Amino acid sequence: MTEIKFKNNDYNFIDTLNLFLIGLYPLAIITGNFFINLFTFLISLNFFLNIRNNIYYLKQKAFYIFIFFFFTLIINLIFSVNFENTAPRIIKFFFIIFFIFEFQRIRQKFNNTYFENIYKFWFILFIITSLDIVFEIIVGQNLLGFKANLTGRVASFFGDELVVGAFYHGFVLIFLSYLVNNKSNKYILLLSILSVILISFLIGERSNFIKLFISVLIFFLLIAKIDYKIKISMIFLTVISILSIINFNIDYKNRYLNQFIPTNGASPTLRPSGSLFSINGYFDFMKKSQHGAHRISAYQIFKDNIYTGVGIKNFRDVVADKKYENNEYLLTNYRHGTHPHQIHYEFLSETGIIGYVSFLIFILFSLFLAIKSYFKSKNLYQLSGIIFVITSLFPIIPSGSFFSTLGGGIFWLNFAIMIGFNRDIKF
Repeated sequence: MTEIKFKNNDYNFIDTLNLFLIGLYPLAIITGNFFINLFTFLISLNFFLNIRNNIYYLKQKAFYIFIFFFFTLIINLIFSVNFENTAPRIIKFFFIIFFIFEFQRIRQKFNNTYFENIYKFWFILFIITSLDIVFEIIVGQNLLGFKANLTGRVASFFGDELVVGAFYHGFVLIFLSYLVNNKSNKYILLLSILSVILISFLIGERSNFIKLFISVLIFFLLIAKIDYKIKISMIFLTVISILSIINFNIDYKNRYLNQFIPTNGASPTLRPSGSLFSINGYFDFMKKSQHGAHRISAYQIFKDNIYTGVGIKNFRDVVADKKYENNEYLLTNYRHGTHPHQIHYEFLSETGIIGYVSFLIFILFSLFLAIKSYFKSKNLYQLSGIIFVITSLFPIIPSGSFFSTLGGGIFWLNFAIMIGFNRDIKF
């Protein structure tokens, strides 16, 4: 149970290229789907080119659980209602498997100094993105001239795709881990934590803000060696700051409050519900929201295809069937979408009970191995990956598609960091 030891002269051009590709991966995420797929393919390709030397990495428990999950996706492909929709996603997942283990191999081959420089670059990129977000909030457009087409939202470097909140959630703990590892002053750490939470809030992506807030809170409580009174005061200050913004800014008040608890008789578009926090408020809200229409449709599709689902990426086609119209849900005519906007409903409807249980086994066993490794290594970057994976898979909270390219790029990079520090390679 140890890491492979490499000699200093083992470095070669392809390995060095992969090191750079890993370092530039966040830029690929910002640039778009083509570069995410290209980087993933090139990084995984090197693993195949050196498969005989990399066979050790295929003896891990983590690899076996990947193969188990991949096998269930093959079953899903066989029973898919649209082979053409499902096949590309499963092929992509095949390359993701080897992207994960190539990341682990490169991390172990190059010493910590090399990877610390990668984390430093990601740290700087996160700061630049933060400044760009603040600039857009103040000026109305980002440094490149992009601006959001929705009130209370931020575009940043992602342009028309309003997903900077997902990017922010994906890299915030790496940013904080770098601060802690470099022994930053506790007041700088506290200010940074407050800043990233407020910036995430101002981005306007509610579900990503909730996930980021919980992620940072867990990280803060576990890692910050600060008196508990200061921790409590910090949490209190954060909550007060958020409530103050809601109270004094009408756009954020509408975004975070009125769309859930309408006031003065004003009911926002697509969400004409009463208080989300009243008795039976959640169920009432779901029946009067588009998210509710997505979820009840996904559940009905699951009931009709209970064992294998309709196939990955087929929700978009099947949901249009008139039999999934449900007049108990006010916005049933808005149920159409590329996915159900909740990972668990997505897996249930598209992979059935076989795929969903396999997914849970895959995730829980991967987390078990990573947490076990973390208790030995105490590596903060691994902890950041663990927390991100957990918060990304929260039930109830809306989410992007698990099989999307951009969201997947962020998720699998964090997953690679989580797995990359495991030390259960057998010889």
